[in-house]
Amino acid sequence: MAVDILSTLNKNGSGLSLTGLTASLVAAEITPQQKSQQGKIDTANLSISTLGQVRAQFQSLQGALTALNSTPILKATSGHSGVAVTVTDPGKIVNTTRSIGVVQTASRQVLEFKGFASADTLVGAGQLQMETGAWFEDANGGKSFAVNPDSTVNTMTIPDGVTLSQLAETLDALDGVSARVIDKGNGTFSLGVVSEAGAGSALRFTASETVAGLSAFDTTLTNDTVQIQAAQDAVLEVDGIAVFRPGNTIDDLIPGATLDISAPAGTKTTIGFSRDIETARGNLSYLVEQVNATRAKLNEVSARSVNGSTAGALAGDQVIEAMKQQLSRLIAAPITGFGAQPVYLSDLGVTTQRDGTLKLKALDFETAFKADPAKFDAVFANRLGASTAGVEVRGLVGAEAKSGAYDLVVNPDTGSATLDGYRTLGMTLSDGRKQFAVLDGPLSGLIVNAPADVTETKVLFGRSFLSSIDGLMTAALTGGGIGTREDQLGSRITEANTKLAELDVRAAKLEKRYLSRFTAMEASISTMKSTGNYLTNLVAQWNKSG
Repeated sequence: MAVDILSTLNKNGSGLSLTGLTASLVAAEITPQQKSQQGKIDTANLSISTLGQVRAQFQSLQGALTALNSTPILKATSGHSGVAVTVTDPGKIVNTTRSIGVVQTASRQVLEFKGFASADTLVGAGQLQMETGAWFEDANGGKSFAVNPDSTVNTMTIPDGVTLSQLAETLDALDGVSARVIDKGNGTFSLGVVSEAGAGSALRFTASETVAGLSAFDTTLTNDTVQIQAAQDAVLEVDGIAVFRPGNTIDDLIPGATLDISAPAGTKTTIGFSRDIETARGNLSYLVEQVNATRAKLNEVSARSVNGSTAGALAGDQVIEAMKQQLSRLIAAPITGFGAQPVYLSDLGVTTQRDGTLKLKALDFETAFKADPAKFDAVFANRLGASTAGVEVRGLVGAEAKSGAYDLVVNPDTGSATLDGYRTLGMTLSDGRKQFAVLDGPLSGLIVNAPADVTETKVLFGRSFLSSIDGLMTAALTGGGIGTREDQLGSRITEANTKLAELDVRAAKLEKRYLSRFTAMEASISTMKSTGNYLTNLVAQWNKSG
């Protein structure tokens, strides 16, 4: 049994337990404050734990969105790997099949100028002219060349002392051609020159020499001699109709799709586009299930006490209430950018029940899908397009971009362009089209390819329901939602722990102060008792002697 030394030594004092009295006084002042701070810590920890549950549910929903993105309802298929098809604008795709026959693939002209002793061999001097166009057989059976009127004729002045490798560098710097020196491995070197693909991209070199040697690169009469491969167009039979294109990547044949041709001549296959009703049904059902689970979790943690029921750990929390409101508004909001009329979830068979949960009604869904399968793109996939035929838009759009029409304006004098007033970086493609990369603004990162004669068009963007929900979840997880609230609660815990530590220090000081004062008081009482005892004994002695 512990011994209270101060109280034991205090037999001649007041008789009080000084340590017990001190502890009681300190506890009376400190304990309520400690309980208050500990209560704040416990409440904050519970809130953080519950926010963790909300975070986990949001992450689960985002995982579901990722899974849905990997199972699109619009599918493009091909019966041959050498005839690849990619959807670029779902809004232009209808359920259809096309037969594709490959007559020939597009190729580049390859020229080889042989027999040089080294890469440093001098090539002579004079002027070397390079033209782009097409070689053809004339009426007399000879070879003639037609210059492409849209091409640039390049005339190069070659000074004396230029080597084969330097000539290759000069040619390689020109648009529409690549050149390099090749070590043949047999003691000789060749200059290889390659054009762009397409029959109209062949090359003709004309030399006018002042120092012997440059005429070796003149192909006016010797094209067949130095030509390793002729430039030719891709020729396809689409549903039996022959079509010609300068390249093997073809984006203007099937609206909303791009073909990449690598199959050998003679290949026949079928490509198809379809929006699958069962995939749409499964995706929409899964989405409804995940959204309902997320709303249920938010309602659970924020439930208020009614008729004695236990309130949720985050009842009244402004962040959670804001998330509930944002999600509800998103579910009810129109989805724009997918046609002339907005799309609502209710248009697709998704209804809101009295308790706030979503339900997919089978009959309404099937009716909507059969009437307009493309309308379901508004739920699952962002849409990019343009108001002008032949304009292609691609790229990823940031979370801040809103559905709508954005004006692309091209300055015909400078060739520069702006998208809704924001800068773009322009360049000319090998097929003559203009390409604009958007540098600033909400659509930063988009690429717009347009025919050379287009001076203005509208870039159309529609943000899908999936994309909007994902943006909402991302903002909550990483922005000013859950993350900020967790930081606030963490700061509250830190502050409470600091105050608890301060209370411990204060308790120690109070204990020391009370003990010091009580000890002094006991000393005084002991002194007075001793004096009293002395007087009592003295009186007793007087009485006895009397």
